[in-house]
Amino acid sequence: MTNIPNLPIISYMKRKKSNTIYILMFILYILIPPFVLYAKELDSTNYKIVGVTTKQGGLTQTTDGDYSALLEIGRISNNPRNYSTNYKMFTSPEEAFLPAVPEVSCFETTTSGSSNCTTGPSELSGGMVAICGPSGCYDKARFEIDINENPTDTLYAVMISEDNFNSDIRYIDGATFWPEEQTTHNLSDFLTKTDWETEVFNIKGLQSAVTYYIKIFALQGDFTQTQPGPIANATTSGGSIFFDIDIEDETGVSAETVSPYQISFTGDYKLVGGSAPTTAEDRVWLDASTNSGGGFALIVRGVNGGLKSDTTGQTIVSATANLDVSSDGFGLQSEYIDQDTYPYLGSISATTDYSGSGNYVGIIGITASKVYESSTPVFNGRMALKVIARPGIDKTAATDYQESVYFVLIPRF
Repeated sequence: MTNIPNLPIISYMKRKKSNTIYILMFILYILIPPFVLYAKELDSTNYKIVGVTTKQGGLTQTTDGDYSALLEIGRISNNPRNYSTNYKMFTSPEEAFLPAVPEVSCFETTTSGSSNCTTGPSELSGGMVAICGPSGCYDKARFEIDINENPTDTLYAVMISEDNFNSDIRYIDGATFWPEEQTTHNLSDFLTKTDWETEVFNIKGLQSAVTYYIKIFALQGDFTQTQPGPIANATTSGGSIFFDIDIEDETGVSAETVSPYQISFTGDYKLVGGSAPTTAEDRVWLDASTNSGGGFALIVRGVNGGLKSDTTGQTIVSATANLDVSSDGFGLQSEYIDQDTYPYLGSISATTDYSGSGNYVGIIGITASKVYESSTPVFNGRMALKVIARPGIDKTAATDYQESVYFVLIPRF
């Protein structure tokens, strides 16, 4: 190389013990036309720089030690060693336009008493059990997005897995909110934060008692999908059912009793042939709770189809009837219904045959009949049934008129 102008050189120098070794790392010629740039390939043990060029905007930063470095605005590095667990040095100018990597601010299925979710319904102050029922959600979840100051029109997609993304890798469909395979994942599955979080349960179609992992991507314009954000996980609950029977008088709203469960028409409540309808002193108190998405049905059936006496061979037949009009009969009438009140949980109702007044009763037949039901999950349901009987004038007195009654709670998962 000849006629090289006397121009500044930025170099990296390192002294090694007694031997002086100078390694020329970088040469920058700042030229203003009509000056000419001269360059050559520079080799060292560790580096080779080919075709040194310059751009407007270069600057020099010098430390307090013996090191100098050149920073260039634009493309930074294609060296994969510029990646670490916690950060990445991007390698092309277009990546400067990427949105911030989003994070999961909450991902919940079974929380109780509080929630990290803040944009959902106010009932979430009681946790996911307040909108899914006892023990929480078994087939759905809610997540919310920390956008890290991205613009409001930024779009987000959600990846989900059951094995922490080892082999099970799926996405959440932007229309159904169910997991979908990678082959059907497309741009329509990217939604704004508002669109994702307006849906109360924005992940559906899950399996019970399974741990799920999610991570979120951001998209702001063409070719700007970010790397995934940090992983969050939550475990769905199992199906939850609670059912209990207590026998107590009409004041037994909070009574807890143990078997055997028996109701007797004795003493002041003794049945007399041809008399007016008689209501037994004790009630059948029923407790019911479930996180079943479809609520429950509570059914009743008997063995004899009425109060049967083995001594006389006669039966006070059970029927759905108004015992003020019918001269003979036996059945049940709903007297009390209550449950914890949450807008996202259900309310219990008695079916028509058992919700009458006066002495109107519903049948206890040998086939099952539905007494109570709810169309959504129920928290701490409590019900009471009156037992009413009217023996006809033709019935022979005896002490062994009886019926065995079965109550069955059927959740609608």
